[in-house]
Amino acid sequence: MQLVDRHTLHELQLLPENSRAASVFAFYNHTETLGGGDYLKSIITRPKETPEDIICFQDLLKAIAIRPTAWQVNIAKAYAAAAESYYALSVAHSMSQDVIKHWFDTWWYSVRNKGEYYRIQSGVLATLRLARAVQSTLDHLSKTAIPDEIAEDIAGLRKFIFSPLLSVFLRKNEGKLSNRSIFYLDYHLRISHRDGFRQMLDTLYKLDACMAIVKAARRHRLTFPVFDLHSNDFNAEAAWHPLITDAIANDLELGTNAPVCILTGANTSGKTTFLKTCGIIVYLAHLGWPVPAKSLQLPFIDRLFTSIHLSDDLDQGFSHFYNEMMRIKQISQALNRGEKCFVIVDELFRGTNQEDALHCSKTVLNGFANFGGSCFLVSTHIHELITHYSGHSKLSFRCFRTHINNNQFQNTFKIEEGAAFEKVGRLIMDQTGVTALLQKAKRPSSE
Repeated sequence: MQLVDRHTLHELQLLPENSRAASVFAFYNHTETLGGGDYLKSIITRPKETPEDIICFQDLLKAIAIRPTAWQVNIAKAYAAAAESYYALSVAHSMSQDVIKHWFDTWWYSVRNKGEYYRIQSGVLATLRLARAVQSTLDHLSKTAIPDEIAEDIAGLRKFIFSPLLSVFLRKNEGKLSNRSIFYLDYHLRISHRDGFRQMLDTLYKLDACMAIVKAARRHRLTFPVFDLHSNDFNAEAAWHPLITDAIANDLELGTNAPVCILTGANTSGKTTFLKTCGIIVYLAHLGWPVPAKSLQLPFIDRLFTSIHLSDDLDQGFSHFYNEMMRIKQISQALNRGEKCFVIVDELFRGTNQEDALHCSKTVLNGFANFGGSCFLVSTHIHELITHYSGHSKLSFRCFRTHINNNQFQNTFKIEEGAAFEKVGRLIMDQTGVTALLQKAKRPSSE
């Protein structure tokens, strides 16, 4: 899948808009290091480019899920942070590329700048503790088949951890390390084997991020999607929104013969939440992550498009309708390039009058129906569309029904076949007290 734009990232709440906002990233973020959290945030914005890449990453997560304790690097967050800070340290008197000069400069620096030297000493000791924890993990993995996704990282890690000099110091007691030993280790870690040091930190963060995904999968009973490269059918069973407490799970099937699904339902019935749920699971599937569903089978998608919360662009002077049209143009261009797309549109052309909305919606839906390799989920309040496309072979209808009784309504939040025509806008106005407030409003007296 190609990278999605920032608009889709925020519409689906994949990333938080601010530090307090809920997000899919936070749902999976059970990392134990700051670097692990940063790595997780970086990979959630990079869907895999090929089905093979997806399977490769899934294999790594599945391997970790089978033996999580073997893959766990048992190190306190503070030591990992201290090692990272030490790696970034740039003390001028101890960065010589010559080992003898480095030793002399560092010794002289330790005499004249004891406070700065303490930073080097504490960084070395923290790095040794991290290296011991990594060594223990490598020992646990010695008889484990390493997945291709991380095989190169583990090989580099072994080379660094079991280098002759570091191996000697890993066997020593930290309390018995002399200043001379600190000098040698500082040179080894920050100069001669600096790349290996960096790789150790990066692999630690990668493992931490992967472990976090596995923890989320186990805690929430997530499932790995299955990609069918020989079919364009989409089949989600019991999919639910990860950011909603006690979310209602729903199914959806879309086939090549009927690639367009029109979704209807009253306000508050659950349409938008379901559209977001579908977008989230499609996107997560293309990261190689387990998804909130009982099962998910889908084709590999080139592009994911969402049009859910478009608004006026005041800076550019563009209206909501114009932004809608530009989004549809982007989708149309991708389809005409032969890209396989998963398209989600909430309330098609709600930014214009009823007559224009009906005409433009028909044009778009007729066009979408011609691209059988893609999938289209489109919600609408325009009931004329339901009548117009009734019996159309390329379009299917799903709805969220609302039961109305004595001016009260209840949403089922369960998707069904067919169309829903319930209207609850007036009831919501009455129940929220808006009608009563307006009817009781004082009118200015006429002079």
